[in-house]
Amino acid sequence: MKIVIIGGGSAGWMTACWLNKFVPNVKIELIESPNIPRLGVGESVTVHIKEFLRCLDISEQEFMFETGSVYKYGNNFINWHKGQGEWENFTFGWNKSRDHLLRSPYHGVTWDDHRSVSADGIRFTDYWLELHDRGQVDRSFTRSYTMWHHFTEKNLAPFIGEKSFLPPNDLAWAYHINTERFADYLRDNIAVPNGVVHTQALVTGVIKDEGNNQKISKLILDTGKELEADLFVDASGFSRVLIKEFDVDWKWYDLLPNDTAYVCQLDYENPSKEMVNYTKSTAMDYGWVFDISLYHRRGTGYIFSNNFVSDEDVLKEYREKILTIPRFEPKRLHWDKKRMRNPGFGNVVAVGMTAGFVEPMEANMLGVISNSAWELTHALAQNNYNTFNMDWNTYNTRLGYTIDDVADFILVHYTLSSREDTSFWREMRSIGKQYNHEQLLIDKYLDPKSTIEGASHAEGFFPDFMWLELAAAWHLDLSKWPRKRVDEDEVRLAKAHFDYLNLNTEVASKYFMNNYEYLKKYIFKNMPSPQWRDEVFERTARLIIK
Repeated sequence: MKIVIIGGGSAGWMTACWLNKFVPNVKIELIESPNIPRLGVGESVTVHIKEFLRCLDISEQEFMFETGSVYKYGNNFINWHKGQGEWENFTFGWNKSRDHLLRSPYHGVTWDDHRSVSADGIRFTDYWLELHDRGQVDRSFTRSYTMWHHFTEKNLAPFIGEKSFLPPNDLAWAYHINTERFADYLRDNIAVPNGVVHTQALVTGVIKDEGNNQKISKLILDTGKELEADLFVDASGFSRVLIKEFDVDWKWYDLLPNDTAYVCQLDYENPSKEMVNYTKSTAMDYGWVFDISLYHRRGTGYIFSNNFVSDEDVLKEYREKILTIPRFEPKRLHWDKKRMRNPGFGNVVAVGMTAGFVEPMEANMLGVISNSAWELTHALAQNNYNTFNMDWNTYNTRLGYTIDDVADFILVHYTLSSREDTSFWREMRSIGKQYNHEQLLIDKYLDPKSTIEGASHAEGFFPDFMWLELAAAWHLDLSKWPRKRVDEDEVRLAKAHFDYLNLNTEVASKYFMNNYEYLKKYIFKNMPSPQWRDEVFERTARLIIK
């Protein structure tokens, strides 16, 4: 089977690596323009990427060292409730079933603890809601459910040497990935050494099949080369090199407010304090700002819409509140809030931002790419690796739901905030009331597609506990949330379980290293951040330029 991929960013090389490993007897050629630069700001990702690396047998420590990527244990939402300095750090902690409660805490976490969770069974969140109603747990979901706040609030690395304090099967960490280097790392260390052909060229012609205008017959490159394939993958981002040749039906996310960003990289003044182990997502007057720590710098961006504020006012607030030591002048980005209704058709499929984009909140893009690569392998297998009459229905349905789930979750961050200090936030609150978004949270929490089993089939993207976590952090009335009736003794046992984990984590955390100091010693070979930047990052940059 021959597959041609257009686009050499993260979407292209992630898809190439995945298909090359999991599609049998495949030949893959990736076409990358030599003249299109990548904009690296810093990409916060979800736990999907941890699984992506594991499935490809990629060494976590090697990948981090070569790209300047670091561990991430949560996402800290600042000023989202009232805009008065309040914060809630969303850490990772998948729901577990009643069976896990009835085992000793020393047993640890197994994959069955996640897989056995069902929307119609008793979940750990049922116990938490009951204890919350009784006032027996901290209102903060993170502080009373996932417990990892002892590491994020103190900026500690939960590792001793290479051994993790966090349960290995609990999907308890993700990464801040350096997008400037991630694609190149996959290309040079995984894809090309395993047989993917890398061609630097521009597509100058798309020749459609004479018998079916939904299929591509061949591509013409500026080198004069002609390419035929069984499957053509468009991973060219907003350029949509292949997709723009077809009549595409789009779904627009009109309720989502933001479609523009100013982005800028910052240097560290004091990495021990500034290199935090979580993403900062700070609500601003007319949108929000992300702040992502990499090993050699920070990546930031102000997300907004010109429907509410001018570029000049955004830049003024951005400079005053965020930009301490900028590495360049902020760069402006713009996107359409939409997705393809059918990203797969004929012998063509769109992945990554080509298929659609919502906005950067909740670190969704690379996770969506991972889901699409996973589902693409299943779609090909179900069609016996024959794209002549490819059935795209399941693929399109699941990827559509994935991106819709992302859009819904991002939207309620805005619409359920209690802020009313600007026209932006007042408009968001009115949308939340008009469309009853409190009920949307409950519906998502109860949806079977929001379990880890649903997520493993790329049906849901955000797990059930995160919808509840947002409701708690945004101070919604949790007494209205449905829950299964639980035995009184089990409630007492759940209280003891949560208390034990909290005390154990609190005391144990005293023995762990500062996040930056740990990364320096165990990941970056005792190279301080500036030294790594000068000796590794700049060396790699020069090789790429050459």
